[in-house]
Formats: sequence, C-alpha cells, structure tokens
Amino acid sequence: MKVIILGSGRVGAAIAASLTRDDHDVSVIDNDPDSLIRLGGDDFAGDFYVGEAMDPDVLERAGIMHADAFMACTDDDNTNVVIAQIAQKRYHVRTVVVRVFDPDKAAFYQERGLRVVCPTLRAIGEMIAAVEQPVDMDVAPATGS
Repeated sequence: MKVIILGSGRVGAAIAASLTRDDHDVSVIDNDPDSLIRLGGDDFAGDFYVGEAMDPDVLERAGIMHADAFMACTDDDNTNVVIAQIAQKRYHVRTVVVRVFDPDKAAFYQERGLRVVCPTLRAIGEMIAAVEQPVDMDVAPATGS
C-alpha cells in the first residue's frame, strides 16, 4: 500500500517506522530537512521529501497521484485539515486520516467526511475513565522473612 505521511514529528515518524516495517511504500513530507533524523536518517526504508505540502509539486513528487492513504499529522490543525482536504478532494486518495487537536474542529471536519483522530478528546476520555474507575489499591503489604 502506498502511504503518504505529512509531518515527521514523534507521531509521523512512529507511523512511518511501523508501516515501513510492514513493507508498505511510505513517503514522508516535512518542511524541516533535519526531521529525517527521527526517521532513521539514511537508513529510512521509505522516501523523504522536504517542502511545503501546500505545494502540489511536493505532493506529486511524493506520489500522491498513486497513494492509497494520506495521513496529516503535523502539530498544526489548520495545515492538517487543509492538506487532508486537498488529498481527499483534489487527488481522490481513498483513505485520508487527519490529526486535529481542537475538539470543535475535529467534530466539524469529521462531519464533512474526514477521518479525524483527536488526541485531546482521547486524553479527556481516558483521564475521566481513570478517575471513574480507579484501580483497586487494597493490596496487602509484603511481610519480611
């Protein structure tokens, strides 16, 4: 499967590493040339493109015309949703996943057909669940021999 990942921060780099280990054809786009280091430098099994994803030439060099999936996971919600919409509407990428931190924006774009991952909502849900279902700490103290 051909996958394009926008952003090679912690999340993008981890996704790229996992997908390349599973023998997917991965291209990563980032505007910072030094972010290739997070991907493993010259040992990265995928392709790395430096540039702005708003530039159609960068997207096309990365292979968006033949992509099966596109993931936008920079730390900027606006960049992520704009490029995700371009991937979906202009290039007709079948699977488009976008990371959006703002819960209101996440809901808005999800209603418009984007597959949205909102780390903020996930954190809220997990933290509330942790408080509402605390771990039983009634453990008998260990006795010495």
